Amino acid sequence: MDQTRHKLIAPETAINLIQSGQNVVAAHAASEPRHFFELLAGRAREIRDTRVFCANPSQEYPCFFDPELHGHIHFEAMFLNTRIRQQNNRKHLHYAPNHMSRWAHHILTTASMPPAARKAAYWIDRTRVPTIDKPVDVFWGSCSTPDQRGFVSLGLNACYEPEILRRSKSVILEVNAAMPVTFGATTVHLDEIDYLIQQEKPLPMISTPTPGPEEEKIGGYVAELVPDGATIQLGIGAIPNAVGRSLVGRKDLGVHTEMINDAIMLLYEAGAINGSRKTMWQGKIIGGFVYGSERLYRFVDQNPSVELHPTSIINDPARIARNYRMTSINSAIEVDLTGQVCSESVGHRAISGVGGATDTHTGAQRSEAGRGIIALRSTTKDGQISKIVHGLTPGAKVSITRNDIDTVVTEYGIAELAGKNVAERVRAMVALAHPKFREELLYSARREGYL
Repeated sequence: MDQTRHKLIAPETAINLIQSGQNVVAAHAASEPRHFFELLAGRAREIRDTRVFCANPSQEYPCFFDPELHGHIHFEAMFLNTRIRQQNNRKHLHYAPNHMSRWAHHILTTASMPPAARKAAYWIDRTRVPTIDKPVDVFWGSCSTPDQRGFVSLGLNACYEPEILRRSKSVILEVNAAMPVTFGATTVHLDEIDYLIQQEKPLPMISTPTPGPEEEKIGGYVAELVPDGATIQLGIGAIPNAVGRSLVGRKDLGVHTEMINDAIMLLYEAGAINGSRKTMWQGKIIGGFVYGSERLYRFVDQNPSVELHPTSIINDPARIARNYRMTSINSAIEVDLTGQVCSESVGHRAISGVGGATDTHTGAQRSEAGRGIIALRSTTKDGQISKIVHGLTPGAKVSITRNDIDTVVTEYGIAELAGKNVAERVRAMVALAHPKFREELLYSARREGYL
């Protein structure tokens, strides 16, 4: 750090570098820049028409909730969570639907558009959008302390951060001694950084939900579909954790996933994961970002068996398909009788975002002997509402179409839908529903001529 004193500035000085009309990108999840979000509300009152791209904030920062900031700052959120979902489409925060493999492309394309084009009511002639070498004005992220060669690590995120950092006019990083040093695309030299800020707060973490009896049953069914030597992708939540427990006895598993979580770490420590039979990055746990417990962060720190790369690579369906026996395991909010999957909203109310669900589900099916799995409980609200439905709730967003669906799992079994006609799908899906909803589902299916 002694060699970087000339780059060190106070957070209050750094926030004043944000100007009107700029395109600013903040790192996300466990790498989010705390100083930036904490100070932004105060600065935003002094500027106009500044756009901030972000995703998955860990806290309810004031800048997301102050209605007076409308017109001063505009948030483009690429993924919602419980912290900000209620603010979606309210004044200055809007969700931008995009596959995770396209997050960086979305940022760079949008930032390249002149303000008039961004506000066009009908259409934009992309052939007239200028190609700008550095369309992002400020990238603000987090990093580890510099090493003796002058390199820092972006730590727990490579989803879009490395790509955007190198296409930004100005780079500001918050240096946190708690940030792990990771391998892959996260290494950045001090020469690429304009300003550094000291940050001493703990890294954002998420808890590991304890699976209940239903999740344990689902995990057991999913494990039946994952053979030794498969390469896996796991999502987040109680079901992926249950799947991880059920896979402990497997051998030679590989990992190619957008998010590396505690379940992946536990499988590695149990000897189930070694990547020895992977097609790409053999022997490596490959992901886009890491999010979980402090123990997980210690696990990835200086661990050469773990590499992080941009999700434009990790979530590219064509690259996913190159993994032998690629098995993608995601969850959902509801699935209809023909196989349409909603994983991002309850009706019109946005819950999260499509993330990498479509990328990984479709990519896995193109893999030799691969499989895309949607795993969910059959009911919600203490068993009062079926998650296997005749038709998606009005306004529900289709995350995976019925044309792309492969396999669906609940605590009542497995439905392999790929290649099945509508009547066959309906029967298979009804069998996955809770028994008390099956007659109603059959009745509605017959009424609409599905059977």
